[in-house]
Amino acid sequence: MSADSNRPLDPAAALDRGEATDVVQMHAAVQRERPEPMEGSEPLNLWLVVFIAVLLFWAGSYLTQYSGGFRADEFSENQINPAPPPVVGGSGGDDPVTKAVKAGTPLYVTYCAPCHQGDGNGVAGQFPPLAGSEWVLAEGPNRIIRIVLHGLGGPITVKGSTYNNQMNAFRDSMDDVQIANVVTYIRNSFGNKGSAVSAAEVAAIRTATAARVDPWSAAELEGVAVSGGGEGAAAPAALTVDQIKEALKALPAEDLKTLLQDVAK
Repeated sequence: MSADSNRPLDPAAALDRGEATDVVQMHAAVQRERPEPMEGSEPLNLWLVVFIAVLLFWAGSYLTQYSGGFRADEFSENQINPAPPPVVGGSGGDDPVTKAVKAGTPLYVTYCAPCHQGDGNGVAGQFPPLAGSEWVLAEGPNRIIRIVLHGLGGPITVKGSTYNNQMNAFRDSMDDVQIANVVTYIRNSFGNKGSAVSAAEVAAIRTATAARVDPWSAAELEGVAVSGGGEGAAAPAALTVDQIKEALKALPAEDLKTLLQDVAK
């Protein structure tokens, strides 16, 4: 092989016979161009990728906190709308009030907290507070049991403010034990301190008011004794004239004389 065979070829010598232009150089500009974009192959927007990543992270955190381990026996609604730890008047876990409050906590979260809120302060102008309410802290539970059983309608004044909204009846949603527990919870939470409510008290009022269909009004409830037998003291029946005469005839003459003198004064 001769030494001339190792020399680089002259570009002009590489041309085909009879050509004056190098085809490779002529198409170099075309080869530098990027391929035409095709529909469906566009790159994702960077901000969209970041947003999806943040959304997935939040969803995972939410499920971790509120899923309850995906267990059917896990009540996790109170984690979303928590009721504060109750202030219990009892002395320990075996105290009847403590046990009733514990059983009444999930019932309050389910049936009461949506309106009266987890902290018992209600919603201003719409739903009255239970914390410090004179209706809740009455000496006995006769009135509040009736409210839970049959609901409440019309204006009511609580802690100096007037509310006029409709409260649902829960006589068909909760049994006597459940109503006793939730009322005990209300009377011993949010700073309230009241006596425990028994299922027997609820049952007695449920039976006595079984014929009632309409919700209670505040005016009606004010005529109900807060404790004791229930419906309040009945007004004594007025005596007829004949009954008065018979009663006077039965009095000794001296007592009748004294009575007539007292009436004449």
